[in-house]
Amino acid sequence: MKNKELWKPSQFQKTADGKFMGSYLHKIVGYSHEPIIRKYAKGILADVGCGSVPYYFLYKEHVDDNICIDWGREDGEISFLDHVADLNRDSIPVETNKVDTILCTDVLEHISQPEHLFAEMARIMKPGGHMILTVPFMYWIHDSPYDYHRYTKFKLVDFCERNGLEVVEISKYGGLPEVIYDLVYKGFNYNYIPMKRPFFFIWRKLGSMLYGTRMIKRITEQTNDIMPLGYALVARKK
Repeated sequence: MKNKELWKPSQFQKTADGKFMGSYLHKIVGYSHEPIIRKYAKGILADVGCGSVPYYFLYKEHVDDNICIDWGREDGEISFLDHVADLNRDSIPVETNKVDTILCTDVLEHISQPEHLFAEMARIMKPGGHMILTVPFMYWIHDSPYDYHRYTKFKLVDFCERNGLEVVEISKYGGLPEVIYDLVYKGFNYNYIPMKRPFFFIWRKLGSMLYGTRMIKRITEQTNDIMPLGYALVARKK
């Protein structure tokens, strides 16, 4: 990764005692993704569609090196990219059977040709290497107009089977409470309403109060099969 010494936490941050900071959604996603990233990240890791490399702090102690791959940046921010590639069409500029781990977080929905990217990620993985992939499901249209798909766990398994990967685990994060909370938050954020700022203050406080309560956990567990907020997949190359 270029400019490692300049990297700073962005989307996901933790307190001194190891708790995720930020919104209700940041906590849900953070606590969902952290265990699998720490468990399976190793060796040479390719962070595909890395953006600002938000999960670097979770895997940097577990890997020998990381390769950052994404579209080029046009916003003037610091670039951590080792390779610039159009993930819809280009071959990933990494040797076949090169990397031990693929990390691809919340990228696949933005790829108009997902079969191509999945095949490329499988190509550059070593046999026995792992792919860690996350996607949203019950989620708003974002990064418009580059938001093309939503995937069920069944399609993610199908992608793996078509590319010589076996599913190690696939988990759901969020359920009905998290979906409702997130939709209300985003819906009001992008429409003008009177007293908008007090509403968001109250809504964030409500999320903080409810997160992790027994009642919410029970509802989430009862509903996340049919309306998950998203999925986290781990697959191994045969």
